[in-house]
Amino acid sequence: MLNSTLIAQLVLRNAVPAHLKALLLLLLFCTALLYVANARWFESIRFLASIPLQRFNWQSEQFLGNALFRITSVFLSSFTAAIFIYTYSLGDYFGYPHNQPSSFLPVVMCVALYFLLKLGSNFIFFRIHHKTALGSQILDFHYSLNQMLCLVLGVCLFIDVFYARLDSNLYYFSISLALLYFLARLYGTILLLQNSFNYPILTVFVYLCAFEIVPMLVIAKVLFVNS
Repeated sequence: MLNSTLIAQLVLRNAVPAHLKALLLLLLFCTALLYVANARWFESIRFLASIPLQRFNWQSEQFLGNALFRITSVFLSSFTAAIFIYTYSLGDYFGYPHNQPSSFLPVVMCVALYFLLKLGSNFIFFRIHHKTALGSQILDFHYSLNQMLCLVLGVCLFIDVFYARLDSNLYYFSISLALLYFLARLYGTILLLQNSFNYPILTVFVYLCAFEIVPMLVIAKVLFVNS
């Protein structure tokens, strides 16, 4: 009874749109369901995020290639990123008005499409170079970092929307956190490629530019320069 009363009070506050609060509560509910479905979720994130620093992979080997973990990452990353973009009205919504319920759907569809295209292109790249095992490690490393970032962003969004009423510095904190995430992701990817990718340095450079650096620059331009 107390929990239902608390949720009702949170939803009915008028500082921000009610549908935005509903989206965050839905994100919280889905996160709880995913945690129940994968009892070792946080353990998986911890071990997979440290793959580049592990001398031997036996610690994380039991978590590699877990379909539920990857599905969780794509869903959680897409939904959280879309809510973040929608909350702070970043980018252009293809003519849709900002802060309207109808504008959230194209945002989440574009974000999910980006993650799926990234997944497919990574798979093709490492399959062409006969390094599918390395590609699986890099994919799980990226997905673990994605989920760590999404969990922290989710907490920041919840506090900013429900308690600070979008009147705080948590937006700038989130942007700084995203920058640190990108640097950690880039550094870990370089370590994995350096240790296991027996190809010329030019191939490594092309991969980093095409799959990591350029996409981040494009995303930054779309979300921040065009906002």
